[in-house]
Amino acid sequence: MNLKKITVVFFTFLTVNAFSQYDPNYNADDSDDLSELAFKDRLFTGGNFWAQFGNITNIDVSPLLGYRVTKDYSVGIGLKYNYYRVAQRNTGSFSTSIYGGSVFTRYVLLDKFVLHGEFELLNVELFNTRNAGERAWIPLGLVGGGYVSNGFQMMLLYDLIGDQNNPYIGMFGADSRIYLRVGFLFNL
Repeated sequence: MNLKKITVVFFTFLTVNAFSQYDPNYNADDSDDLSELAFKDRLFTGGNFWAQFGNITNIDVSPLLGYRVTKDYSVGIGLKYNYYRVAQRNTGSFSTSIYGGSVFTRYVLLDKFVLHGEFELLNVELFNTRNAGERAWIPLGLVGGGYVSNGFQMMLLYDLIGDQNNPYIGMFGADSRIYLRVGFLFNL
């Protein structure tokens, strides 16, 4: 993804955030003490969704469930599913599914910025083996941060592990380990 596309996506989502739901994880008016809140009131959900159609079809659904430990610190789990299909005129089409889960932790700074760490484990189809359809679990160790406001979040994450079978393509090409993640958070 080139710089022009990144800039357009960034400003598009900045305008969308004014219409999103209240973000339970990043409210400057909250008390620092959450101990009196019920368990349910400390939970939030949300996630990421991406869809691209055409010669390349890519559908990604990544819901998450989080728990506010303190006003600024939260932990959670996520599920991942990605359907990927490439249609080629001469050789037919190819498709695969990627699925897995993750655990994450995040800390809010200055009410609008977040530090994020996540361990993700994905089951992917391997293409560099002799056994067609062979699958393996691939780990990703993602760290980074980003901007959050009114339930909208945009983060840049770096993969510390760099497994050669990582199915994601980074922002700066196939060898890039930097990823853009955009999503929303909501109260339960």
